[in-house]
Amino acid sequence: MGLLATFLPGTALAKRDAVVVLSRIPPEEPALQAERDALAAGLAAAGVAFQEVESIYDIQAEDGDVQRLREIDGDLVFLGWHFPRAIKWILARHDLEVNGATRKLHCLDARGVKTPDAVQKVKDILAGTASAEVKPPPQAQGIGQSKPALAQLSIEQRAALGEAELAPPANAELSPRWYPVIDYDKCTNCMDCMDFCLFGVYGVDHAGTLRTVQQDQCRQDCPACARVCPVGAIIFPKYPTNQSIAGSDQEGDRGNIKLDLSKIFGKPKARHQAALERDRELIKAGRRPASADKVEKLAEEFEKMDI
Repeated sequence: MGLLATFLPGTALAKRDAVVVLSRIPPEEPALQAERDALAAGLAAAGVAFQEVESIYDIQAEDGDVQRLREIDGDLVFLGWHFPRAIKWILARHDLEVNGATRKLHCLDARGVKTPDAVQKVKDILAGTASAEVKPPPQAQGIGQSKPALAQLSIEQRAALGEAELAPPANAELSPRWYPVIDYDKCTNCMDCMDFCLFGVYGVDHAGTLRTVQQDQCRQDCPACARVCPVGAIIFPKYPTNQSIAGSDQEGDRGNIKLDLSKIFGKPKARHQAALERDRELIKAGRRPASADKVEKLAEEFEKMDI
């Protein structure tokens, strides 16, 4: 489906200060469909004009939805199905300006929110009495959202700025989308994630800025690189809810594991856990982790150092 605009009687989109966009649900989460339908009906009943796009995390850069989003001028109110911080940087990945230089971007996580509350929040934002902007952290040290000129480049030109094409996993087209999104409010361009990832997911652009260049090289459900990022700039929007890795505002421990097994076995270091996750995916891909025993020994020696 392409981008569908819903214009309701008595509403003139051209006179609005902001455009409201409602994302469809991620295809592997059908349980959210009822929430999405109720929200769409609630907006319509309240006389709020809105546009619909496919699940923003799942669409490709060349899809018509992305191009039409880029053509929207002015402020944007985006209702999606991820944490607001994740929504912000997914949109940035599609060459939309999100840090307030030319527009205000309001991101709302529609999961688990009562329809009347969500509709009222949108109406308040449109009236200028509320905000859902995702601001940079107070002591943000990131490199910021650079590359505004990239939005003017063709798909082929943008692709040429990344690494050479690598073959994606054999089941990439059959699996739900899974790739990292970079928060440039936090990213310091240290390249730790690129050094750690052995699947060619990361690369740099013509300005030497870290990018996710081969998103379908990423291994399904593997968040290892997010654990090694020293500033928490790597987001996996579909990681289980209430996790800082998924883009939550809560600065959680990126070394935690599901079911909190650390209470039973002792908490693993984030980098150790990340290495285990990465090596598991290497084995699945038919590759042997390089010098895994040596790395483990070095890690143990490092832990004994009094630094």
